[in-house]
Amino acid sequence: MMIFKNKEWENFFELDVQKINILAVEDKTILWEYCIELIKQSKGEAGNFCLLKNFEEQSIAKLCCVETDIFGLNLNSKKMQMALIKKCVELSTNPEFEERLRNISCELYDFCMSVCQDVGYSIEIEEDIDVSGLFKLFSLSLKDSFNSLLEKLIEYVNITSEFLKINIYVFLFLSKLLSSVELNKFFEHCKYQGLNLILIEEAFPNFLENNTFEYQSLIIDSDGFEIIKNCSK
Repeated sequence: MMIFKNKEWENFFELDVQKINILAVEDKTILWEYCIELIKQSKGEAGNFCLLKNFEEQSIAKLCCVETDIFGLNLNSKKMQMALIKKCVELSTNPEFEERLRNISCELYDFCMSVCQDVGYSIEIEEDIDVSGLFKLFSLSLKDSFNSLLEKLIEYVNITSEFLKINIYVFLFLSKLLSSVELNKFFEHCKYQGLNLILIEEAFPNFLENNTFEYQSLIIDSDGFEIIKNCSK
């Protein structure tokens, strides 16, 4: 079981893919401080948020994705492109591609040697080709073709969980950006994929009151008091 908490809180979230996690912060200043801190920690910086597994702290940067703008979700970040190239390199070792790769490598080597002979100076060329370099030549990117924000959101968690091994997603104001029907579809998808969701909101989302999903919420009111509000089916 994974625990998500802030060192300043008395309470914490016991992450469970069967439940939606809600952090509702009524004080806007504190809300944005939390968001900025989480973003920094997702990039490897130190902070007060922590993930614990069996009482051992885990890397937020490796396991957690923090998104404050779902309209600007980037499927082709540098990290994502490197992961995509790594996947392609792994696939290129399959027997069906090995012969083609050898032929391509030989042709490229011969081409480079022919060009270098006209330079007028003695040039050495490495015979062993870095396969990842071949894929970098063609600037691999994931095609962005979605009919709705929900489709893009689902594809985003699918891709990042598979290629970057992300397991925990933190979204800001998601309940204001998707309809209740879209939220239900997204929650159901994440639950099926075994992904943990943490929603950061200004207040507890009303649509959850009459929803079928289980949730656990931590409400930090304007006075800084912590209020637990959970629903188990």
